[in-house]
Amino acid sequence: MHDEVLAQARPGADCEDLFRKAVRIAEKLGYKDSFLGPTRLQTKFIAHGIGLELNEPPFLALGHSYPLEQGMTFSVEPKIVFPGEGAVGLENTVLVTRNGVEILTPLEQDIFVV
Repeated sequence: MHDEVLAQARPGADCEDLFRKAVRIAEKLGYKDSFLGPTRLQTKFIAHGIGLELNEPPFLALGHSYPLEQGMTFSVEPKIVFPGEGAVGLENTVLVTRNGVEILTPLEQDIFVV
């Protein structure tokens, strides 16, 4: 999901469309009820901008239909939450470039258990 959304992220890509893509992937994989957390505590976005505020535009979320622009930075963080058990997620900081995105996070993309 993380990789598929980033593969579509580029200047002109609509933030809400990218969010909807992630939702479709979660549903297809059988994670509709655990995507982004339990209903009453659910996170409302899969990505948020980075700047002066903790969470600021661009948001990849419902109701945020605007295009990504070259030079924007954001943190993409889709997650699956299993109440009482834990969560699975991957978060990366990315820069929107002319042709897509560049991952700025300087870590390996390996899965590890805490």
